[in-house]
Amino acid sequence: MFLQKLRVYVWTTCVFVFMLALIVTLRIMHFISPYVTKKMIVKVGQKTTMTENPLFTYEDWGPTFMSQIFLKTASKHMWLSLGQEAFTGGDAPDSPVVTMDGERTSVCKFLKDNRPLVLSFGSCT
Repeated sequence: MFLQKLRVYVWTTCVFVFMLALIVTLRIMHFISPYVTKKMIVKVGQKTTMTENPLFTYEDWGPTFMSQIFLKTASKHMWLSLGQEAFTGGDAPDSPVVTMDGERTSVCKFLKDNRPLVLSFGSCT
């Protein structure tokens, strides 16, 4: 169990360093040649569905990859989810949830005695 957790922490650190290096590289490239940087970011966007919506242009999402807000948001998400991994044989993570009434609580608050807890995820759209 210890090695699994250590692997998660090392992996998260590597992802953070990669994000930081990516942002620095993109900023340097943007300073040297904004056109080439835009072309590379658009090529990455084509691998996803970002470029398929004609109302959602590069100017809407492209520059966000070079912003401090992107780094701050991604780092905050990684930090909050760092201890939320589930390991075989270990306890389930006590993830934060929001009830239908808008109340913030955690999954373990719904446990009652020795009864199993079933979680059903879905979309309300």
